[in-house]
Amino acid sequence: MLLVWALTAACAPAASQAGVRGAPPPAVPEAAGFSGRPVTGPPDPPFVPPPPWPPTPPGAPDEFWYGHNGLWTALPVSGSWSQLALGEKFWWWSADFPGGREEPVPDLVVTARRLDGEAPEFRSERATNGCHPSFHWAMLVFVKLPSPGCWEFSARYRDRGLRFVVRVP
Repeated sequence: MLLVWALTAACAPAASQAGVRGAPPPAVPEAAGFSGRPVTGPPDPPFVPPPPWPPTPPGAPDEFWYGHNGLWTALPVSGSWSQLALGEKFWWWSADFPGGREEPVPDLVVTARRLDGEAPEFRSERATNGCHPSFHWAMLVFVKLPSPGCWEFSARYRDRGLRFVVRVP
C-alpha cells in the first residue's frame, strides 16, 4: 500500500509556469501533502501558438499547450500520463518546422530522466512527422519509458529547447 502511494504521489501538482525557454519547472512548496516533485501545469497566461496552429490542443480541455513559438507540445492538465510507460506517440510543434515535405526527418531529440528513483534514461530515436487538419504539421517521436515515476523531459529542435515534468503512474 505504501509503495503504491509513493509511486502515485511521486510528483505533486505544481503551480503554473510562465518561463519556458528550456528552463526547468520552478520548485514549488509541497502541495496537498505530497512530498514529491512538482509536475508541470498550465502556464499563466496560457501559451497560444501562432497561426496556422489552433489556439488549444486537440485534446483540450484535458490538455494544454506548453512551450514557446520555437518548440511546444501538449501536456495533460492532470500532470499524469500513464500511456508513456506503455508506449505513446509524442507530438511536438515549432513555428520553425517547415513541414514533412521539406524536412521529413526533423532534427528533434527528446530525452527523459526519472527524478524519484533509479531508471535508465530515455532518449528518442529518429523523429518523424505528421499532418492533420486539426493541428497542422507536427513532429513526433515514440516514447516508452522503462518504469513509472516522476519524469523530467528535455527536448531540443534546432536551437530551441523545452523542459517539463510529468507523472507516469
